[in-house]
Amino acid sequence: MIEALPPSLSDEELFELFTVRPDFDPEQRIWTTGERLQMIGTLRRVLVPLRRHVELAQALDTMLRNGYVGRVPRTPEYARRCQAIYQAQKTGTRQRSSTADFTSQLSALLMGLSGMGKTSVVKQWLTQFPEVIYHKDTNTYQVLHLHIEMPSDGSSIKGLAHAILHKMDQLIPGANYFRDYANGGRTGADSLMRSVARVLNMHFVGFIVADEIQNLANSNKGKQTVMTELVSACNELGVPILFIGTNKAGKVFNLDFRQSRRASGQGITAWDRLSHETDEYGANEWLDFLATIWGYQWVARPVALDAQYVEYMYHYSQGVIDIAVKLFASAQARAILDGSEQLTPELLSSVYNNEFKLLHPMVDALRDNDLERLTQYEDIAPIGLDDLLQSVERRMKAKVSDAYKVKRTDTTFVGRVTAALVSSGYGEEEAASAACEVEREGKARNLAEGTNAAIRKLTAVKPVPRAKAKKQAEAPPPHESFDDRPGDYRRAIQAARLTGTSIHRQLHSFGMARPFEDLVALD
Repeated sequence: MIEALPPSLSDEELFELFTVRPDFDPEQRIWTTGERLQMIGTLRRVLVPLRRHVELAQALDTMLRNGYVGRVPRTPEYARRCQAIYQAQKTGTRQRSSTADFTSQLSALLMGLSGMGKTSVVKQWLTQFPEVIYHKDTNTYQVLHLHIEMPSDGSSIKGLAHAILHKMDQLIPGANYFRDYANGGRTGADSLMRSVARVLNMHFVGFIVADEIQNLANSNKGKQTVMTELVSACNELGVPILFIGTNKAGKVFNLDFRQSRRASGQGITAWDRLSHETDEYGANEWLDFLATIWGYQWVARPVALDAQYVEYMYHYSQGVIDIAVKLFASAQARAILDGSEQLTPELLSSVYNNEFKLLHPMVDALRDNDLERLTQYEDIAPIGLDDLLQSVERRMKAKVSDAYKVKRTDTTFVGRVTAALVSSGYGEEEAASAACEVEREGKARNLAEGTNAAIRKLTAVKPVPRAKAKKQAEAPPPHESFDDRPGDYRRAIQAARLTGTSIHRQLHSFGMARPFEDLVALD
């Protein structure tokens, strides 16, 4: 089984393996807007080799090869293990193989901030190995690695077992292990895991990657049950396991000494964000990373990387790779769509403030290194690059609509603002008055800003004289009611009087006010 593996890679070969670049050519900068936006989307696959990647690869290679020690097919030891698994299935008890003690340390934990490329790097390392090797002399299918995700609820052993059986069915020609062992979902969890152990042993699975291990913390009870079952089965077979998770996974591994021991001892350290300071080897990971991706600019006027861009990018990403790549990509998309065709510090700031609002509290906590605030965020959830690019495109398309093209100096400005307000439920006289007032002030630059300003004027809370307020409070409620008329706009007037809020706010609450985007486009 070990002889069938490709030879171990040198440090230089590992750096080459972890170098993943988009298909870029400077001539692409004259392509159409749509084509360039598609190319920007390929930045999601970029991978810049770092020292931590090489150290991880060396540890995983050692685990894989040590895991095959003693697992030789057609030998007495192999026959004894098969017999132990058969007896466990027959009696419903767990049988420990003679190699369990020797291999019980073949597990490790790769933990760190979400968005640091943990899963991407492991998947890239696995690309050097074929998933399945067929041994003709023993008619054996050797499965080198399995990549599975832990159940989202953190407590479904059957869900984990089903995922493994489904994956094996995909890898082994003609296999129907899910049909044979799952029994339509009626098989118990213990029995199912014993069947999984049998399948893993039958095909000499070399390595298991258990991803999203932080999901186990979602279980209300028995956070360790799923992991214990998986680890026990793999220990009996001598299969190494790599657990991958965010910092939230610490809740699982800190529960007792056994789990912590399983996560230690393989030379794999937690992955923190990239540091913008030079390390003991004279390297600056952040600068090396940023200098590599900075060359992939599809804007017509690319800019060189200088100290200001380095500082801005780190300020807004705090060394989290996923955020940095997506900020870089989104800023390029904005520059292409608004016609500026150039990255600037001001553009980076604008994109971060508008497109990354959900991440602001977490990035601020990282920036301030505020441990108390950081404990509120168990991990930093990455944002989808496609969603970000679509969001930028939607914003820019909105800004080329009539709502932004019609200027305050246009002769139709007052009329169109008035029409938008009337359609929103305001009276024609008060709408026209507000529109004229906005035009006189001269602050609104276009129809969109003018309509917003007029709405703010009409919805502003006006002070009520104390005597009049007292008289209104003592007055009996009006007898008129429109509750039996769902489409009657006077319901909003009545509700505004009773609650003391604006008519416009009540129109919104009753679903009677049209969306702003529809109103500002009215002719």
